[in-house]
Parts: sequence; C-alpha cells; structure tokens
Amino acid sequence: MQKQIEQLYSPLYMYIRKRIGNQLDAEDLTQEVFYKLAKSNYDEVESIKNWVYTIAKNTITDYYRKKKHITEEVDNITVEEKNSENDRVQEFASCCIIPFVNKLPKDYRLIMTLSELDGISQKEIAKRLEMNYTTVRSRIQRGRLKLKNLISDCCTLIQGKKGSILDFKKNRSGDGDC
Repeated sequence: MQKQIEQLYSPLYMYIRKRIGNQLDAEDLTQEVFYKLAKSNYDEVESIKNWVYTIAKNTITDYYRKKKHITEEVDNITVEEKNSENDRVQEFASCCIIPFVNKLPKDYRLIMTLSELDGISQKEIAKRLEMNYTTVRSRIQRGRLKLKNLISDCCTLIQGKKGSILDFKKNRSGDGDC
C-alpha cells in the first residue's frame, strides 16, 4: 500500500494543482485526499488509483463550494473597495495610458489602442487591419515595451502577478504629461 501511495502522490498533486491553481491549496488538498483515503474502507475497493481520484474529485468540489460560500460573504463586504480600486485604475488610464499611447509611433498607436484600451483580441485586430497575426502580435509586444518605457519615466506602477495594474504613483520627475 505504501508503494502505491508514493507512486500516486506526484500525479495526484499535479491533477489537483491543475484544477486549483494555487500551490499551497493543492498541497493541502492532496494531503486531505490521502487522509480521507486512510479513513475510508478501501479494502473493498478494486483499484486504489480510481478510488483516490474519486476522493480527489470530490475534495476539489468541496473546496470550490467552500470558496464560493466564503467569496459570497466577502463580496458583500468589499463592494465599495472594488469600486474605488476600479476608479483608481480608470484614473490611471485616463491620465497616463491614453496620452502615452498617443505618443507612440504611428505603427504602434492604432494597434495598442485596439488591444490595450479597447480590449480587442490580437486575432481580431489582425482580421480588422488585414495584417498577418504574427505581425500584430509582435507589434503589440514591442508597443507594450515602448509604452512601459514611456510610462515608467512618469509613473511608478504597482502590478499584480499577471501584470495587471493594481495602483500607481506619479513620479516627481515626470514631465507633467501624467
């Protein structure tokens, strides 16, 4: 039994991690699955592997049910905070991003406006502008770098894990455009 558990641990962890997206929670849930396995009557089970994955599936479902319940409670409390954060990001967009997008070279200006301000997908931009998708993707990447350099001269950005803007501070050395 111990060898089976050792063989199952890593694949089970990856299975859970893929569905949870959070390393610490995935580790906790993997341990919880093995705890539930130890408490269960697995003597009558034909395949330990199938049984473990069944327990894992149910544990993940329970995890999301609990998380949804907690999120609903928290959402009722933090509605005003979310609005003020959105207002702050909107303030940043209007005072910094739009003027700097307008400062970009002509080749980047339209593509960056469509991508970053209008939220249009790269494939849709390529279709609208009748350009090669790879060209659009490259220009967006280079445009983002140019935009970042322009903005960093004016503002200090506080970003989330995926690069989303959480907050900003105006630099005193900014040239007054931001």
